[in-house]
Amino acid sequence: MTKTKNIILYFFLLLTINLQGQTGEHPNLFLTKTDVTLIKQNLGNVQLFDKSYKALKYDIDIEIKKPIDVPIPKDPAGGYTHYRHKQNYKIMFGAGILWQISGEKKYAEFVKNMLLKYAKIYPKLPLHPVTKSYARGKLFWQQLNEAVWLVYTSIAYDCIYNYLSEKERNTIEKQLLFPYADFLSIKNPKVFNRIHNHGVWAVAAVGMTGFATGNKELIKRAFDGIGKARGEAGFYVQINKLFSPQGYYTEGPYYERYALTPYILFAQAVNNNEPEKHIFEYRDSVLQKAVRTTLQLTNQEGKFFPFNDAIKEMSLYTESMVNAVDIVYTQSPYNKELLSIVKQQNKVIVSGAGLKAAIDLQNNKAKPFNRESLQINDGNLGKQGAIGILRTSDNKNNITVLMKYASQGLGHGHFDRLSIMMYNNGKEILPDYGAVRYVNILYKEGGRYLPENKSWAKQTIAHNTIVIDSSSNFGGNYKIANKYHAKSIFFDAKIDKIQLMSAKETNAYKGVNLQRTIALINDTNIFKHPVLIDVFKILSDTSAHAIDLPYYYKGQFMHSSIDYKPQTTNKTQLGNKSGYQHLWINAIGQCSDTTFKFIFMNNNKFYSLTSNIAGNNKIYFVQTGAADPNFNLRCENGLIFHLNKIKNYVFANTIECFGFHNPASEITGNLSTSVKTTNVIFYNEEYCIIKITKSDNKNVYLAITDNESKTQHIVNTKQGKFEWQGMYHLFY
Repeated sequence: MTKTKNIILYFFLLLTINLQGQTGEHPNLFLTKTDVTLIKQNLGNVQLFDKSYKALKYDIDIEIKKPIDVPIPKDPAGGYTHYRHKQNYKIMFGAGILWQISGEKKYAEFVKNMLLKYAKIYPKLPLHPVTKSYARGKLFWQQLNEAVWLVYTSIAYDCIYNYLSEKERNTIEKQLLFPYADFLSIKNPKVFNRIHNHGVWAVAAVGMTGFATGNKELIKRAFDGIGKARGEAGFYVQINKLFSPQGYYTEGPYYERYALTPYILFAQAVNNNEPEKHIFEYRDSVLQKAVRTTLQLTNQEGKFFPFNDAIKEMSLYTESMVNAVDIVYTQSPYNKELLSIVKQQNKVIVSGAGLKAAIDLQNNKAKPFNRESLQINDGNLGKQGAIGILRTSDNKNNITVLMKYASQGLGHGHFDRLSIMMYNNGKEILPDYGAVRYVNILYKEGGRYLPENKSWAKQTIAHNTIVIDSSSNFGGNYKIANKYHAKSIFFDAKIDKIQLMSAKETNAYKGVNLQRTIALINDTNIFKHPVLIDVFKILSDTSAHAIDLPYYYKGQFMHSSIDYKPQTTNKTQLGNKSGYQHLWINAIGQCSDTTFKFIFMNNNKFYSLTSNIAGNNKIYFVQTGAADPNFNLRCENGLIFHLNKIKNYVFANTIECFGFHNPASEITGNLSTSVKTTNVIFYNEEYCIIKITKSDNKNVYLAITDNESKTQHIVNTKQGKFEWQGMYHLFY
């Protein structure tokens, strides 16, 4: 059959499978009979799919030559037994797929023999000997890994179902799969009913096992929950409560990327077996939206923005995102932007979804995926704050600024209300620390979160945001923090050259109102270089407070406009709690009555931080690493504006990207900045007006309000009367 006929047949059969459920047929989870037929017919004709298939076959062929090892569990994450059981489910998953496509019995035999070995040891397994988790598994130290194992193993079992004898199926189901699913559900309802990524994995594992074995009770558990929570837990509830209408997952992009795997894999299984549920269209297609939203929460290099607990290297190239993009593209083939992501990933999953994506990519149907300036609302109703992202479209300086004014993010959330991070062409400029963790590295407590994650990374001082009285938001109590969220005041990115966002936090510190406004200006009629304007207003009800505003920066210290005293022989800690204990004081600068300017170099570009801070205030030049006996923290630099006994204050800071350095030719140029000084010329509870004097002595004024009830504003200042409409205005 010709290539053209194959592709025509592909779409005919795809239509057929979308109209018919697959209940009772095998495979019916990750693959279907139609998928297998199409893949066999198209092998050798679709370049990216062939490449992905050959890569899978190469890896699995190596593994199945080794003796099967199903060890008695004893190690934490990173240890041998943990690694072995993790590899086992990956190999079974791959071998099951290869059996369906190639028909070579060696793959089915391998999966069968491994499953029978697990069936022999599982009934006698006690709880895992490592007691660090709130919910121990049997094969793994925590039930999360236990559920992941069953998700992939259920797919492997489904793939070889028809290869097994009835006796072999009975043995595997009654001694392994059913008791395993019972352990994850009826024996551990706390985890199974939990509205959390742990709960999602457990629900998917039990439900997929139900479809693979034809066990309707397991499917019912997956949709309804169990015990007292029946009807208030399960898959629909997990979708309803953990995603906003835009598809934002409340724990943040790092965990959205991870949680998408069970959501999408189980949804595909539901779609294959019970298409009448229209699961991918459920709740206005929120699972499809979730994939797009997660992709928007990446920088230009494809790495996820690392707020909340997050490993900074995690990116859209991970297997979880390859799964999600391919499967969701199959459900919404009109969305050709996703094909650009497939092209970036340079691989597809070996399934019908991967084949369709690869065919359409090969037929040049891809459209560019545009990372946009947008506000992504948090909360299941979209009313618990938001994440704001401003991006310039300049290829030379593709600046991205992110502000978090969302909810806490459950247990993985950080006390970082109104924090920001900044990138230029995907490179960190103002970073967020992310998480103190080395995943699956045995040397670092088996890859679990380290103690410094709580004592440093989650604390407010670890982030680019205001700290009041050296204490974290909500006193560092996440149960209290989970009750509140920040509020969006305005977000406007309609004009690419002038974009703004503003948000308010009134609950993080008792009696203190915080409002932060970020303007991203990339208009040469205003500034000759891209400029970020950062206005942070602090209003206290009664008391004066110590106020700290940190800026952590990536790059090399170049210049400071104020004198400072370096601590070169006797470093001291900045404090003794709330994260301050982890900061070394490298130098202390005393402010004067002049504007402060700090310059650093990053990736051969220069950045100037210009501030209005003056008077009897201090600037601490700091570095992480104090109170860290096991060297768990990365070495990162920052500076902290410190004000003592201040009731009300407005920070007016600008960050400007300028100049260049060519180390090969030893040429440095364009070192003059646009911004000369910044000043606050007026503020009260309702308004704030910032004056920025440029290097040519011309002035730019930014007027801001948080009064949403007025459309017309008039403010009289010593420098004149300002009139405008709307929530802000830029006068220049």
